[in-house]
Amino acid sequence: MSGHEHVSQDVLLDALYGLTEIGTEIEECPYCAAQWAEMKQQRARFAESPDVSNDLLAAQRREIYARLSAPEASVWAPRWAQALAIACLLTLGVFWFRAQQPTAPPAATTELSDAQLFADVSEIYSLEQSFEPAAAAPIHALFEEEN
Repeated sequence: MSGHEHVSQDVLLDALYGLTEIGTEIEECPYCAAQWAEMKQQRARFAESPDVSNDLLAAQRREIYARLSAPEASVWAPRWAQALAIACLLTLGVFWFRAQQPTAPPAATTELSDAQLFADVSEIYSLEQSFEPAAAAPIHALFEEEN
């Protein structure tokens, strides 16, 4: 091989039946030129043969047109499968990234006394039971009598 890709059989067949044009790359490559010449000779022999009926040629032509009008089979998976694969990869990436992060030790818990806990709970309870906003407390202090 001389550094280029050979012309595929499909391209040669399409050119043989006049569906596409082939360029000068056929003449530059001896292998491609030999394939092209052999295909043209086989077509000429086939067309001259008395055993070939017009029905056979018409059926062959219909098969070629059906192949050309058929949608190309995709090498890629359907779109939903691609989306699912991407979602799985992203999920695995997030879990891997999270696993690589150093974990902080649990925060030291301070021991609360029962009295402190009771005071905190009663303060929260009294705030919830009060009908007056907490912001009004400083205003009440202005009107209280000093002793």
